Amino acid sequence: MRQLLLLSLACMMSVGAMAQQVIRGTVRDSVTQAPIPGATIKVINGTGGVMTNAKGEFELRVPAGAQVRISSIGFEPIVMTAATLVTKPIMLKVSPLALQSTVVVGYGTLQRRNVTNSISSVSSKKLAPENNIVSDIGKALQGRVAGVMVASSSGSPGNQPNILIRGVQSARAQDANPLLVIDGLVVEGNAIALNAINPQDVESVEVLKDAASAAIYGARGSTGVIIITTKKGKQNSKPAFAVNAYTGFNNAPTSRRMLTTPEYEEVFKEARNNRLKDIETTLANPGSLTPTQISQLQSEATRLKSQVDALKMENRSIDWIDKVKNKRAPVNNIQASMSGGGEKNNYYMSLGRYQEDATIGTGRFERYTGKVDITQQVNHWLKLSGNLNISQGVNKNNSYPIVSAFNARPDTPEEPIILPDGSLGYYVGRQQNPLGDMRENRNKRKTLTYFGNLAAELQLHRTLQFRSAFSLNKYNTNNTDFQSAYGYLGAFNKGYLKTSGSDNLSYNWDNYFTYNNRWKKLGINATAGYAFYSIDQSAFGYDLNGFPKVEGITGGAAAAAYGSVAAIASLNGNSTETSEAYFGRMGLDWDGKYMLNASIRTDGSSKLARGNRYSWFPSVSAGWDMSREDFLQALNWVQQLKLRASYGLSGNIRPLATYGAFDLMQATSYLGEPALKLRDIVSNPAVRWEQTRQVDAGIDVAMFANRLNLTVDYYNKISEGLLSSRFIPWEFGAQSIPFNVGDIRNRGVDIELSYGSRSNAALQWKVETNLNFNRNKVMSLSDSVINFGTFIFGGPGSKVKVGQPVGSVEVYQSLGVDPQTGDLVYQDINKDGVINTRDYVTVPIALPTFVGGFNFNIGYKNFTLEALFNFNAGSKVYDYYEQTLRNYDMDFFGVMPNKFNIVTSRWRKPGDVTDVPRAVVGAHGSGKTTDWNYRPSTQYIYDASYFRLRNLMLAYDVPSKLVKKAGMNKARLYASTQNVFTLTKYIGFDPEAAANSGIVSSNLPNPRAMVLGIDVSF
Repeated sequence: MRQLLLLSLACMMSVGAMAQQVIRGTVRDSVTQAPIPGATIKVINGTGGVMTNAKGEFELRVPAGAQVRISSIGFEPIVMTAATLVTKPIMLKVSPLALQSTVVVGYGTLQRRNVTNSISSVSSKKLAPENNIVSDIGKALQGRVAGVMVASSSGSPGNQPNILIRGVQSARAQDANPLLVIDGLVVEGNAIALNAINPQDVESVEVLKDAASAAIYGARGSTGVIIITTKKGKQNSKPAFAVNAYTGFNNAPTSRRMLTTPEYEEVFKEARNNRLKDIETTLANPGSLTPTQISQLQSEATRLKSQVDALKMENRSIDWIDKVKNKRAPVNNIQASMSGGGEKNNYYMSLGRYQEDATIGTGRFERYTGKVDITQQVNHWLKLSGNLNISQGVNKNNSYPIVSAFNARPDTPEEPIILPDGSLGYYVGRQQNPLGDMRENRNKRKTLTYFGNLAAELQLHRTLQFRSAFSLNKYNTNNTDFQSAYGYLGAFNKGYLKTSGSDNLSYNWDNYFTYNNRWKKLGINATAGYAFYSIDQSAFGYDLNGFPKVEGITGGAAAAAYGSVAAIASLNGNSTETSEAYFGRMGLDWDGKYMLNASIRTDGSSKLARGNRYSWFPSVSAGWDMSREDFLQALNWVQQLKLRASYGLSGNIRPLATYGAFDLMQATSYLGEPALKLRDIVSNPAVRWEQTRQVDAGIDVAMFANRLNLTVDYYNKISEGLLSSRFIPWEFGAQSIPFNVGDIRNRGVDIELSYGSRSNAALQWKVETNLNFNRNKVMSLSDSVINFGTFIFGGPGSKVKVGQPVGSVEVYQSLGVDPQTGDLVYQDINKDGVINTRDYVTVPIALPTFVGGFNFNIGYKNFTLEALFNFNAGSKVYDYYEQTLRNYDMDFFGVMPNKFNIVTSRWRKPGDVTDVPRAVVGAHGSGKTTDWNYRPSTQYIYDASYFRLRNLMLAYDVPSKLVKKAGMNKARLYASTQNVFTLTKYIGFDPEAAANSGIVSSNLPNPRAMVLGIDVSF
C-alpha cells in the first residue's frame, strides 16, 4: 500500500512538471534594436514575473500555454503566449504617449506618468507658423487647450489677446490674465509683452490649471500659470540650419454698412418731423405749460424746421467703412535658426522678423527677434547654460478712422478738403473726413526687450542636483505721438507732441535642490529651494503744444508751451517691489500605480504691510493608474487609466499697487507754484493676499495603442479676499482705498479628447477636440456692486454684483418698441412710476457658457491638410456704438452722425412691429427725455456666440529624393489662411472683438489672413 501511494505521488509530480515550462528571451526597442533593461515580464492571471537584465534578457518559469505581458515604461505593452516568446527577440514599440515623457512644471520637470495635476501641453509643432498666422504666443493657444479662453479684443496690428484660465478670479478685468514663466523668468503684469516672444522660438507651452500645480508659484499663481519653454539644441547632433518664411496679406471682414445719401436724408428729416409733430400735439393742448415752456417749444420747432430746410446733400453715397479698409494689408514672417551640439554641449540660435499692416486705417507692427541658447557640460558634476533673447517691436503711424467712418455723412467728398495754408478743412460743420483722419498722424511705440538667464547645475550625487538660475528682464518703451498743426487733432492746440516711456528691470534668482531616486517599486522626487524676485519700474513723459505750421518738424524743440501739470505728474514716477519665497515639493510613486505629490510655499512681498506680508500656499494631489493593476493587465488595448485628485491654495498680489498699503504724496501746483497733496488713493495697511482654494478631480485615459486619448477634469475653486478698491467720501482727501472686496467662485469641467489612425496606416489622420464648461459667481462683496471694466461715458456700467458672474452691465430692461408710439418701453423695476437709475438691472455678458476647439489633421503621402476650429457659446456683447448712433441729434461738430443700416427697419407708423424705435430728436418717450430711445439698455445686448474656422492649412512635403539632391534635409511648401469664416448671430463686425468686460465700442475686427510659405532645413 505504501509503495502504491509513493508511485501515485511521483506520477502527480511528473504531470505538474510537464505543465510547467521555462522560457527565455530578449526584449528590444523596435526602432533602435537596443536591449531594454528593466522591462517587466508577468504571467497574466498568475503570480510569476521577472525583470530583464542590462542586456534585455530574462528567464521565467510559466505554466504551459500561459499568456505573458511584456511592458516597460515608455513603450507599448504587448501580450503573447508563452510558446511564442522563445522564437525571436521581443520588439516593443515606443509609446506615442511617452514621446513627451516629461512635462515642465514649476522649478523642474516630472515624468508624465507621475503627473497628478491638471496640466495641458502644446508642442512646437502646433505653434508652427503654418498653423498660426499670429504675432504672439497667446493667440496661438486659441482653441487648443481645454479651460483656456483666448480672445483678441481688437484686430489692430500687434494687439495682444485676453487670456482666461478656468474663468475669472479677479474683481478687475485687467488683472484676470495668468502668470507667465519663460524659461524660469517670472513675468508680472506688463514686464514682457506677449508679442515680444517669437512663437517659433518656443519648444512647448504648459498650462498649469489647478491650484495644486500652480501653488508652487504661491502668491502669483491663482489666475493660472503658463510656462513657456524655448528651444535648445541637441547634444551629439550635426549642425542644422532651418528657414521658415511666409508672405501674404490680411483684410478685415466687415458685415455692417452705413446709410446711403437718400437713406441718411430720409432719416434726418423724419427724426425732426416726428419731433415737430410731437410739439404740434403738445401746443394744441398746452395744459399746464408755462409761457416760458411754450416759448421754448416754439423756438425748438423753428430750429428744427431750419435744420430740415438747410440740409443740402450731394448726389454721392460713399461707403466709408470700405474706404478706410486696407484690403491687401501685407503680412510677412521669416525665421532662420541653427542648432546642434557636441558630446558635451548644445546650442541654438535664431533671427526672426514679423510684420503686419493695419487692415483698417493706417499703421504697422514690426518685430525683430534674436535668440542664443548655449549649454555646456563642464565636467561630470557641473553643467552651465545660458540664453539671451532680444526683441524689438515697433507700432508706428497708427490711425483708427473707424469712428470717423461711422460718423461721416455719406456725401462727404472722398478727398479731404485742404485749406490754402495746407491744413485740413471740413466739408460740413467740423466733421472729420475719414481719409483726412488718417493723415498727419506721426506716432511710434517702440518696445525693446532683453530677457534671458544664466544657470548652473551641480550633480552633487547620482540622486541629488542643485540648480542656481538668475533670470533677468530689461523692458523699455518709448512712445511718441506728434499731431501737427495741419491735422484735425493738432489744430486745437496748434499741434502737440506727447512723449512717454518706461524703463523697467526685473529679475528672479532661484536656488533649489532636486532629488530623484527609486528603490525597486518606490520612486521619489523632491524639490526644495528659495526664490527672490525684484522689479523696478520707472516712467517718464511730457507733452508740448504750440507748433508752427512748418513741414518737417521732427521733435519738440519747436513747441511753444508745455502741457498741463497734471499730465506731467501722471506720466512720471517710479516704484520698486521685492519679494521672496521658500518652497518645497515631494512626489512618491509605487510601481507606477499609486502617486502622491505635495508642495508648500511661503511668499512675502514688499507691497504689503509687515503684519500681512507673508502667507502660506500648500497643495496635495494623488493619482492611481489602474491600467497597471493585475486585473487590467489582460486588456492590452488599455494603455492608461489614471484617476487624479488635487487640492491647493494659490495667491494673487497683482491687483495691488506697489504702494497700495502706504500713504504717498502726489505732485500738483498751487497758486502757480509746485506743491504736494495726498494722492487719490488712501493707503490700507490691513490689505492682505488674495487667495484661491481649488479642488480638482480628473481622469486620463489612453486606449487602442494610444490612438484614443481622453482627459476629463472637474474643478471647484473659490477666490477669497479679492483685491480691488472701494470708493470713500471726499472728506478723506481721496476717492478710493485698496481693499479685499469679496469672494468669487468658478467651477466647471474640462474635456480633452483625441482619436487618430494607426501609426502604419497609409492615410494618417487625427481628430482632437477640447471643451470647457465654467460657471462663475460672485459670492460676496464689501459693497453691493463694484466696478469691473473700464468706464465708458454714456455707456453701460461694467460691474461686479453678488450672486452674478463678473463682467455684468448695469442697464435698463427694455421691453421693446411700443407699436403705437414707436418709442422704447422700459421695465419699472421698483414700481414707483418713474424710470431712472433705480430701475437698472444687472445683466451678465462677458463670460460664455462653454468654449472650446476642434482640430482635424489628415495626411496622405506627401500632403497634409489641417483645420482648426474654435467656438464660444453663451457669451454676449454690449454694442455701445449701436447705442450712440441711435441719437439723431446734431453732434458737437454740428452734424448728425451717420447710422448703421439697421435703422432702415425702424418704426415709421402706428402698428409697425419692430425692435428698432422711431427716428426722433428732442424730448420723447414716456420719460420725455432727449436720450429716451438710446439709453443704456438690454436693447443693445447681442448674442456673441460663434463658431469659427480659425486656421486652414495645406502643406506639401517635397519628396526626399529631390530634397537630398538639393542638399537639404527637408522642404515643405504650404498655403494657410486664418479667420476663414465665422458663424454667428451677432450683427456687428466680430463677436470676438470685444473688451474683456464684454463691451464693444470702436473695436476693430480681427483680420482674415492668406499666406504662402516655405519651410526648409539643411
